[in-house]
Amino acid sequence: MQRAAMAEICSTRNDWSFHSTSDPLTRFLRDRRMRAALHMLRIRGLLDPAKQSVLIVCGGVGGEGVFLSRYGFTDVTVSDLSEEALAVCRSLEPRLRTMPLNAENMAEIPDSSYDLVLVQDGLHHLPRPVLGFTEMLRVARRAVIVIEPHDGLVGRLIGTEWERHGDVVNYVFRWNRSILNQATRSYLLCKQAIVLPRRMWDHNVVVGKLARRFPERWRLPVAKAVYQVLRPVNRLGNMMVAVVVKSDGDPTHRSGR
Repeated sequence: MQRAAMAEICSTRNDWSFHSTSDPLTRFLRDRRMRAALHMLRIRGLLDPAKQSVLIVCGGVGGEGVFLSRYGFTDVTVSDLSEEALAVCRSLEPRLRTMPLNAENMAEIPDSSYDLVLVQDGLHHLPRPVLGFTEMLRVARRAVIVIEPHDGLVGRLIGTEWERHGDVVNYVFRWNRSILNQATRSYLLCKQAIVLPRRMWDHNVVVGKLARRFPERWRLPVAKAVYQVLRPVNRLGNMMVAVVVKSDGDPTHRSGR
């Protein structure tokens, strides 16, 4: 299903400038969730882009890979079921490695192979999202980043339950703190992990349309202002940005802090 959906998208679209644009508004809207996740790692002393390897799961045409490469990561692998998507990825950023990969069965990748393993808006495309997540835990050495729709009242009221790409229909699996904790503990068992879920608002289409009603120099400040206004109620947000730190990869855990 994931492969069919991505093949459909790639066959009907030839403009991927969204991922490589220099437009400040587009870059802010596109990257804000990724930046929030990296900040969560940075404040724990777990971020070292020049030395860390990253695997992106369900990476599609490589938008996250392009961002990480420009952020300073030098060892980034984008994986996806779709060869068409990976071909687009290589054209967008030749420095990225690509790998055809079934996110639910990464048997070809040994345990603890990558420092960081990341997914953004990808697990909910899988028939078995929790299996994809536990595979991420297995192949990660230090931490897993999960950016997915949040399962809460607001998300259920305003979110989309079903996604359609041509003839392909996909159920949108939503996550929350409880699901993330249970999936982590059931897989790692007695091994400890630190689960750090955060909720955010993600209404980029609406915010982008609003901001573009203003003169160009005001567009980015307007978008930032909208999300700043929503910040006090982030706990009701429709998006989950979570970091799961494996205890053997957390320097604060080792030092007893």
